[in-house]
Amino acid sequence: MQHPVKLSIFALASLAVAGCATTGHEDQGPLSAIKPLAIWAGFATEPQQAADFVKDSRTGKPLDYQPVGVTPPEPKKKLKKLTPEELKAMQDDLEATRLKNSAAAGASQ
Repeated sequence: MQHPVKLSIFALASLAVAGCATTGHEDQGPLSAIKPLAIWAGFATEPQQAADFVKDSRTGKPLDYQPVGVTPPEPKKKLKKLTPEELKAMQDDLEATRLKNSAAAGASQ
């Protein structure tokens, strides 16, 4: 007599856990009828709605990603090569800016 009770408890627990394991697509799959019962029993939750700023930021069109392993195209604008003097002047300017920002932040060199 004890085995049928254990079996029925196991079956109910399995249904409750199956309700939690759904994919979020309530209208699809064989477990779609169990999800509302699991929510009612407190074993599952409803998915939250996205905030307005999240909805507004999603365009709906697919994102254009750079494929992996593909060399990007050459830049449209041809960059001129810096002379050693121009490169040294740029480095000095960047170093002066770094020192100025460090001094403004109160940091020692």
